[in-house]
Amino acid sequence: MADLTSYLAWRIVQGVGAQPGELILLLDHAGRDDLLREVAFTVELAGATPLIELAPPDYLARLLASGQTEYFAAYDRHRRAWRERADRCVALTAGYLDLDGAPHDAVALWSAAQERLTDIEEARRLPSLVVAVPTPAQADRLGMSFESLEQILQDAAAPTLLELQDPVVRAQSRLEDAQEIVIRTGGRHELRVVRGDRAMLNNDGYIDDLDRERGAVVSSLPAGSIYFTVLEDRTEGSLHLPCVGSARDVVFCFERGRAARIEAAAGADELNALFDAQTGDSRRIGYIGIGLNPRLSRPIGWPLIDKHARGAVVVAFGENRHLGGQNASSLSEEFILSNAEIEADGQPIVSFG
Repeated sequence: MADLTSYLAWRIVQGVGAQPGELILLLDHAGRDDLLREVAFTVELAGATPLIELAPPDYLARLLASGQTEYFAAYDRHRRAWRERADRCVALTAGYLDLDGAPHDAVALWSAAQERLTDIEEARRLPSLVVAVPTPAQADRLGMSFESLEQILQDAAAPTLLELQDPVVRAQSRLEDAQEIVIRTGGRHELRVVRGDRAMLNNDGYIDDLDRERGAVVSSLPAGSIYFTVLEDRTEGSLHLPCVGSARDVVFCFERGRAARIEAAAGADELNALFDAQTGDSRRIGYIGIGLNPRLSRPIGWPLIDKHARGAVVVAFGENRHLGGQNASSLSEEFILSNAEIEADGQPIVSFG
């Protein structure tokens, strides 16, 4: 798999747009030393300097269990300077971070430090590429072999820029002038949203100058999707989700842009409490996304991958100012639908996924 690792490292450095003389922050949240070393090497070949932050799941869990609580209160002390100095960021992620067994106080302090670091990244509009990295642990969580997961991600990352942009351009052209967009879910539920003059953004795995001008400073690998915010007070109708956490058969009922009611066959009280615990307006649509990767045909249970699968529909709630919207909230939550329909002014865009 050495050739695959070299190719993926090259694709990552190309995607984040590393330039000679820049400082590239490499966040290792995966623990794949072979890929981390290759990415760092490729960054240096591009004339840039890598700055590595180690935080893979097993390393972080061990640190939280063994480190002094006072350390986590100042966990971001030097890392803030790294975010202030970095020109671009690459985050290698293996998907799932299980901190259930870590001391509560340490996790709370570490989480607060992470929020402060994220605030710096967002304030600086730091170009960031989030990369899904296959690991044996993640493959086991998904119920597949490591080789199968690696093959899926290899195929999903393989399309050329032209292959990714072709379905993006076609979908954008059909949505660009639409006055009303309808999302049908659960057989009988219709959600009507209005995009207005909000920018139509796309994720092709490359962060270029045009993306940055439009405010799209975060991309991912695998890639292949379009997304857009909607007018916050114009959403009407209902949205059905088979499950949200432990809640089942969930229906969000919208009036004047807000989910005025959240109903469910089971777990409605817990779900309402979750939304009500957020600051800002968590019950408004953050953005709508459509997956268009030509080599991802089905969801695998990893949201970072699944939202780019061909025909997937993403409905996000909460914060969207970083995408050109006007909704402020502590919530930023994506729900991925694999069997939805989308119409734009009566013209079908997605049919049953």
